[in-house]
Amino acid sequence: MLKAQVMRRQPKLYSYVVEHDTGHAPNPYFHVCTLCRCKYRKSDKKPRNIVELAQAGDWIVGTGGADKRKTAGHGKFVYAMRVDEILTRAEYYADRRFAEKKHRGAGSYVETRGDNLVPANRFEKHQRVLVSRHFYYFGANAIRIPKRFSYLEKRGPGFKRKFTAEQISSFVEWLEGKHRPGKHGEPCMSRPDGSKRCRSSC
Repeated sequence: MLKAQVMRRQPKLYSYVVEHDTGHAPNPYFHVCTLCRCKYRKSDKKPRNIVELAQAGDWIVGTGGADKRKTAGHGKFVYAMRVDEILTRAEYYADRRFAEKKHRGAGSYVETRGDNLVPANRFEKHQRVLVSRHFYYFGANAIRIPKRFSYLEKRGPGFKRKFTAEQISSFVEWLEGKHRPGKHGEPCMSRPDGSKRCRSSC
């Protein structure tokens, strides 16, 4: 099993662009933030991506992309999560703790965002799921990245991970001191008010 507890090791940080902030990936609902349907490799022959590389205790940071109809825009934090547990997709689907995250084609917006899908084959059964109970999801209320943390932002495809221990600890200390863990907004693309652009905050 891939279940893991937060270990005493120097955490790493992975930063990438959330191009489509729909509530599916990351999925910030039901008091748990999960990442499994984005930033993962789709076959054994592909290079490992964030979902395959991250370990318990590491941080994942998602920043806004260019299209403000789909995401918060450049210079904004969409979310940050500490990886608390790692599961295979088979374990995730079978685990009753995450039953509410199973995808439903009809229902509320939250129910249709479910990322807990039935693995279709052996490869998908062994794909990983990153689980966090210590997360900060802002979505459409994305916060501006302070200038001193501009090094965290990734623009374009791929991801960044070459950060010093000091850079990571400084960011985490600021985040935990400035904000409460949890969900602080709805996804940009849910837009229940019918607006056409994501309303991020400063």
